[in-house]
Amino acid sequence: MIYSAIIVDDEPHARRYLSELIAKDPEIKLAGEFRNGKEALNYLSSNKVDIVFLDIEMPNVNGLEVANGLTEGANQNAVIIFTTAYNQYAITAFEAQALDYLLKPFDELRFTKALNRAKTQVDLQGQDLLHHKIADLYDNFKKSKSPQIHEFVIKEKGLEFSINTSKIIAIEASGVYAILITKQKGHLYRIALNDLESNLPSSFLRIHRSSIVNLDHLSKFKYLNNSTFEFSMDNEKVYVSGRSYQSRIKSVLSEKGL
Repeated sequence: MIYSAIIVDDEPHARRYLSELIAKDPEIKLAGEFRNGKEALNYLSSNKVDIVFLDIEMPNVNGLEVANGLTEGANQNAVIIFTTAYNQYAITAFEAQALDYLLKPFDELRFTKALNRAKTQVDLQGQDLLHHKIADLYDNFKKSKSPQIHEFVIKEKGLEFSINTSKIIAIEASGVYAILITKQKGHLYRIALNDLESNLPSSFLRIHRSSIVNLDHLSKFKYLNNSTFEFSMDNEKVYVSGRSYQSRIKSVLSEKGL
């Protein structure tokens, strides 16, 4: 039997390596190579394949989105072999199944093992369980891509405790740390504000390269006529915004009716 396969990977050397390995198996016909998920989905919308070698981390349409798009239609029984340099996507969930997961860099022996398992799976019927796993993985991926932080676990002087984000009045940058300001005190947490900003609840607003305020603790604010705002918080601390944040601040304040 001849099995058709495609490669989807944004790295040229990865595509080249896979195509060289596939070429060694006379039972596999390489139907195409694609640089991103969008190209692959366009092809798969009108072409049926047996095996998809699929990278996960790709710009725009990632591999998990491609896999999720194959749970219906002509390619719903296609066997997907994930290829990725990242190990956080539940490798063990697929190890017992024909749907496989190749962690880069992988060698020819590991590739051959995965390919043989894929061939066996193509010959079998009933892929519903496997694609339910893909759908579940995709849902988990969407939830984890930008996880919203609701509490911080703090370790101070041998003690460990948590601070709910609702108790945080503001967050200030201090080197490689963020200072979580509550009514009682400030707590050091090792994270950069740039990494933290997008994962905070919507009540938090970045107003300066070194400060984020929680609008739920805002007492009053005023425009200072020089493209900056003054924010007075309910702990009586005052923060002045940076000029480059003017547009964003105006937009958020307007959205919240402030």
